[in-house]
Amino acid sequence: MNKNIKVFLLALIFSLPFFVGLNFLAQQIEELAFWNEIINNPEIIAAQVLQRQLEEAVHAERPILLSSALKPELTVRSALSMNVNEEGIMKILFTQQPDKPLAIASLSKLMTALVILKQYPLNKEVYITQEFIDTEENFGKLKEGDIFEVQDLLYPLLMESSNDAAVALASVVGEAAFVDLMNLEAKNLGLFNTLFIDAAGLDPDFPETSLNLSTSRDLTKLIKYIITTYPQIFDILGLEEFKLYDARARFHHTLINTNELLENNDWPTNVIGGKTGWTPEAKGALILVLESPKDKGYLINIVLGSNDRFGDMREMVEWVYTSFRW
Repeated sequence: MNKNIKVFLLALIFSLPFFVGLNFLAQQIEELAFWNEIINNPEIIAAQVLQRQLEEAVHAERPILLSSALKPELTVRSALSMNVNEEGIMKILFTQQPDKPLAIASLSKLMTALVILKQYPLNKEVYITQEFIDTEENFGKLKEGDIFEVQDLLYPLLMESSNDAAVALASVVGEAAFVDLMNLEAKNLGLFNTLFIDAAGLDPDFPETSLNLSTSRDLTKLIKYIITTYPQIFDILGLEEFKLYDARARFHHTLINTNELLENNDWPTNVIGGKTGWTPEAKGALILVLESPKDKGYLINIVLGSNDRFGDMREMVEWVYTSFRW
């Protein structure tokens, strides 16, 4: 290394503290100027705080209904659409008689599944009898002599809306005791306009006999609780098909979900899951839960007493997507 290079390197080394000091001094002067500006112009802070508050307020208000939106006319006795954001805050988007108690048919099976998950050992075996199969309006394909674990019977219960699965599961503790558990759970959740008479949601044999009743508003509370605490119920409800095996690991049959809106509907977000219901008294009932647009939350949508449950649900969901600023 020649003498000139050595001199250059020594000069560079000794000058580094000077340049670092200059840089530090420049930063201090810049910060001093910033705080001096803030002190002399406190409205800057006020403006920034106000801007932040406005942004938070706008975010909290979303989704915001567009002034041009016209509410859809649904052929339903009751309907409700609600957005639940990532903080769990609920905002109603559409209502039509949300507090009117109505027959809910197989939407009852949401509570049936919830009680089972809370009260039963999931590996307990259940024997299917002819009495269960003879249940009115049986939509499932269970056979006398079948043996299933509780956790496996949840699939035909929720996907096929199997009444024989509901009766079989309730029989583990006795139907009367099981219905008591359903009503106790409803009370604990604050579903004060909800009443259960059976585990399946069947119409009564005699007109003067009561039947399972709830409201759209009560059902939103139930759905939110299920999604928060027992999301596996909607994991099942979101399946289009499922291969069912019995307790001996033998293939039984392929379940097909009764909810035709699980398929691609060209909607901007995905369907999380849903539950169908129908009886002559209740007419068409449907719950559909979807992801919220531009959010980590979800949309709860309910129609009760519908002449066209899938058509009414599709119309309401499309209106919600297009009538709000998300």
